[in-house]
Amino acid sequence: MADTLLDGLPRLVRIRDEVRMRGSAGLGIGVATLGWGMLSWALRNGVSLGTFFLSALGIGLPALVLAAIVSGRRIRCAAQLERPPRNGVYETFAAARERRTRVAGVVMFAVIVLMMFDHIRHGGGEMAGCVVGLFCAVGLIDVREARTWGAIERSRDGARLYVIVPRHAVMARFGAQPVYERPAQDESFGDGVIRVAYDVDE
Repeated sequence: MADTLLDGLPRLVRIRDEVRMRGSAGLGIGVATLGWGMLSWALRNGVSLGTFFLSALGIGLPALVLAAIVSGRRIRCAAQLERPPRNGVYETFAAARERRTRVAGVVMFAVIVLMMFDHIRHGGGEMAGCVVGLFCAVGLIDVREARTWGAIERSRDGARLYVIVPRHAVMARFGAQPVYERPAQDESFGDGVIRVAYDVDE
């Protein structure tokens, strides 16, 4: 089935892969911004290490606690797994790659704008510190959560767990939402679910 048929439809995405992608991207952005801050400080470009790290801690610690609470709520949804909705479609690899590329582009553009604003106002690295604290905190929790989802799938004889990306959205919701289970042996096409593509474990 062509990827264009996914446009405007709610898509079922594997939660382990979705959360892992989000966590890896968050850590990547956080580490890259940390490197930018250290380089600016080494080149005496107006970044104060004290301001930079205080901003990172001031945002990072609350973000870490909040992300852990939300992550726990998402994982608790695995206690009541549901069957995939009859009007859902499984997202193809190509559609997932395109969607995640759009997400990365939007987030990177926002980070660059923040860095430019910090530079124009001759700040001491406050914005960069906030980016490091926020993205590293959320990224760490998401990477840990992805491992938990993988363990839950293995404990259920290799079943795949999915969440829905709402129509026209670029990522799954951060909050708790229903989790759908598809048994590993499920090869049927007669339940009304359009089976677009199958995930393949590494």
